[in-house]
Amino acid sequence: MCRRTRVVLFSLLFATMNASAQDSAPPPRPSTAKEKEQALAALTEARRAVFPIRRKNEGRKLLARIAPLLAAAGDTAGAQEVLTLLPANLRDAIQPEIVAAQLRSGEFAAALETAAEISTDNPQAAAYLLIVQAQAKSEDFEAAMRTATLIAGGRVESVQALVEVAKEQNHARKRAEATQLLRRAAAAAASLINSNDGTPDCALGELAQIAKEQESIGESADAVKTLRLAEAGVPEADQGCRFETTRYMQDEDEGRPGVLQNEIAEFRERLVPSIGLAGNEEQNEEDSSNTEGSVPDSTSATPLMQLQQLGQNQQPTLTREQALAALDLLRRVKPLYQRAQAAMGTTQLMLASGKTGEAEEAIHIGMEVADTVQDENLRGMLLASKAHTRAAAKDWEGARASVEEISNAQQRTAALVDIAFCAVEEGHAQLALSWATAEVSPVSEARVLVSIAEALLHQPQQTFFIR
Repeated sequence: MCRRTRVVLFSLLFATMNASAQDSAPPPRPSTAKEKEQALAALTEARRAVFPIRRKNEGRKLLARIAPLLAAAGDTAGAQEVLTLLPANLRDAIQPEIVAAQLRSGEFAAALETAAEISTDNPQAAAYLLIVQAQAKSEDFEAAMRTATLIAGGRVESVQALVEVAKEQNHARKRAEATQLLRRAAAAAASLINSNDGTPDCALGELAQIAKEQESIGESADAVKTLRLAEAGVPEADQGCRFETTRYMQDEDEGRPGVLQNEIAEFRERLVPSIGLAGNEEQNEEDSSNTEGSVPDSTSATPLMQLQQLGQNQQPTLTREQALAALDLLRRVKPLYQRAQAAMGTTQLMLASGKTGEAEEAIHIGMEVADTVQDENLRGMLLASKAHTRAAAKDWEGARASVEEISNAQQRTAALVDIAFCAVEEGHAQLALSWATAEVSPVSEARVLVSIAEALLHQPQQTFFIR
């Protein structure tokens, strides 16, 4: 099955399942020399196809994606050359993407060179922070700290870099080093709050995050001190910063030392007066609601609700009986448009369980709706889902045939991009290339070629929403 699900889910039915699957996915493997060579060839053709439309919005979007992929394939000079085709105000903004692509390919030295060439402060700081994160994850803490010093002082990224290193040190059982580094980060974040440079960054949120990390490694006394530093910055913080900071204050108090519990409660109250009380009331209402609905049955839950519960039950696979029950529920979902949307979500549920036949049946149910309401846009979305289902079953001819049934040009291209990515991941790069070169539209050809390069380089597939 394709590594990355590409069909857009049109409801929240299976959002939990989809996020869980992505979170547990293994990291991509490095590309081989042959794969990089094939990717460079595809990107060269994509660049050729895009060049005549390079000044149009669609052309600029593609060039902005081609540049990081060239860097990931090892052609940093080519990536920089592509950037010259873009307006000056876009170039530096794309450089961190190039750095990220280089890091995913393990090209740490090249990433450092790219970051050093960025001429504006914000993108450069973002690029260096990406490098610090990658070096820390690889447990090269000395290199990570050297890179952290390259971030200009007085920036929130310099604090974030210290926190990232400390987190990885703790994972590597270097608790003493992590403790010291978090103290250093807290002092740096406090200095940002007290500075007069008008920085828009939310140093208050950084202090809250540091306190949370300190608590996680058992340094509750340090967490209390950090929260007290943060309290000084609350009066000057805008609403956006306060809201951002509350994200780090959502954990339950159970098991916390009393002093830390009290400090967190006081900090919450300073951030948003009475937020703790309101939160408790909302939690009580939610708990009551959950208790009332904790034992759903067919008389109290609609088919759509039952499908949602099935999608969120976190089971690794569905049994044959569960799959058939889900299809039966799908047939009873009303109104019809909701049934069609649920059909696409149900397809993902079936594919995640390796049940391609049942996935096809779910799409068939959705297609019946599209035919009934005579909605070509809905039909195109369902056909794209059908193509993905057939690609997951390695039925490449069937997948391509489903794509060709789509009448909307944008939907058709997005579906072709999807199955081309899948085909390459299954070792059929030449087949995918034949699909790309057969395209009449240069934009469509270039998008498919870019998708092929993404798969060859094991990079995240760019999202083109199916409309």
